Amino acid sequence: MQRLRLAEGAPAGLEVWCLALDLNAPVADEDDRLLSRTEWQRAQRLRCHADVVRAVATRAALRRLLSAHTGIAPEKLVFTQNAYGKPALENADGPAFNVSHSGHVALIALAPGGAVGVDIERCRPEAELAPLHGLVLSPSEQLDHARDSSALPFMERWVVKEAVLKALGLGIADHLRSLSIASSLGPPGTYHLEHSLPMSSPLQAWPLPAPSGYAAALGYVDKSYVDSDCTCYAHGAQGQRDSTTFQEIHHG
Repeated sequence: MQRLRLAEGAPAGLEVWCLALDLNAPVADEDDRLLSRTEWQRAQRLRCHADVVRAVATRAALRRLLSAHTGIAPEKLVFTQNAYGKPALENADGPAFNVSHSGHVALIALAPGGAVGVDIERCRPEAELAPLHGLVLSPSEQLDHARDSSALPFMERWVVKEAVLKALGLGIADHLRSLSIASSLGPPGTYHLEHSLPMSSPLQAWPLPAPSGYAAALGYVDKSYVDSDCTCYAHGAQGQRDSTTFQEIHHG
């Protein structure tokens, strides 16, 4: 597992770890025994062996990282979740966290304060993504794509949207079109974010280094800061071309 170097300007204490997965290998015993009974049962319901490996290895790695921060044995950690399924530690003083996996790569993000979200997606041909524009892009983004060939690529918008919405702990499919991402007129290398989401804390996002054929982003919300303005700037990489796994959105 490798700790990724974050973009300049990311809040102190944020961590993102990258886990390379061998999807053909059997599930490691040392990973399997760290999971709770509920986690193990959930993994066993997955039909594809590769999906089982992703679920077990990622959860075990998360437990090890959280154990290092809390001093609690990884197998003793207990999790809870909000109404949208975003997990958190229960009865333990530890960092906020979020995970994402796609293909043979998993990312785990940790934040000592605020809330964090992470997304990694495997590249797909642009032709497969066109039918999803109306489900993912806000009205202003759709206009931007239609009239400006130099607009942010669809998948650049997607990974940032998912990372930010996961940080907020909201239902992703329900709120994608409520968040607009564009090239910023402000500081170089930033995104301009506008939203109609049920919160007023500033949103931040950064691109993450990813293996060839993947794209990734990190989202962060400082929940200690409350501001009535729903416009903010988020660091980003203009022109980065990204990818996705859209099964949940595409199939409802």
